[in-house]
Amino acid sequence: MKAKAFLVFLLFFFFMPACANHVRKDTVCVPPDSVSNAVSLLATINQRNKSLRSVKGIGKIKLWGENGVQVSRLAWLGSSDGRLRVEVLGLSGQPVAKLIYDGERFFFLSHIDQQFYQKTCLDPDLKPLTGIDIKVSEMIFFLSGGVPIYDHDTVSLQHLGAGEGYVLILKKRWLWEVEKIFLDESLSVVNKVEAYNWSGLLYCAVLEQTRKINNHSIPFNIVISTDSKEGFSIAADRCWADITVLPEMFLIDPIQSLSGLAP
Repeated sequence: MKAKAFLVFLLFFFFMPACANHVRKDTVCVPPDSVSNAVSLLATINQRNKSLRSVKGIGKIKLWGENGVQVSRLAWLGSSDGRLRVEVLGLSGQPVAKLIYDGERFFFLSHIDQQFYQKTCLDPDLKPLTGIDIKVSEMIFFLSGGVPIYDHDTVSLQHLGAGEGYVLILKKRWLWEVEKIFLDESLSVVNKVEAYNWSGLLYCAVLEQTRKINNHSIPFNIVISTDSKEGFSIAADRCWADITVLPEMFLIDPIQSLSGLAP
């Protein structure tokens, strides 16, 4: 993707007020005994989420929508406390733009024209950038091998058929289904997540090419889309898990770029 085109996406994203948080990391649910297996499975997923510390990766991002398809090299660093750093890389491998969320504020720096912006927001929405209604916290979960868990009142588990795996269904009394988590036959690998709100599907996240990194099952290919023709994918070339995260890694002008940081 051309740098200027990507910067338009970033700038639009930066100034959109989207701060609501609808995901919680630790969900307490006490449904009847008939769905005890579902509760146990959800508790296992929550436990995996709690074991996540940090993830670093380098690869590429592909976005598609009304403006066609755009591709760029990408480096990212995410921390379980909600901090995220993303760098768009140029042909030389050096960053041409940086987007950093330190848990309270967004920072954006363009190396092309040296423009700098910042704003305060809680767990911002990536829709203005990606076309998908997905939060920063949710993206960190997916990148690090976790699963965002939406607020819910009941949980159930359904078998989809021989060889088709299972689906864990989370529901709110007033909203019906809020999330579906699809697992393989062994109930150990999550391969798809669907999130919903009152109007329907928010996004579908397909998690592919899962590999074990420091005992975390991290997808190396993530495809996130909706019922419309908009979506994006992140394909990792390399990933590191549970790396030491220092405060300066989430400063807007650290000495080194993400691609140069040791794992």
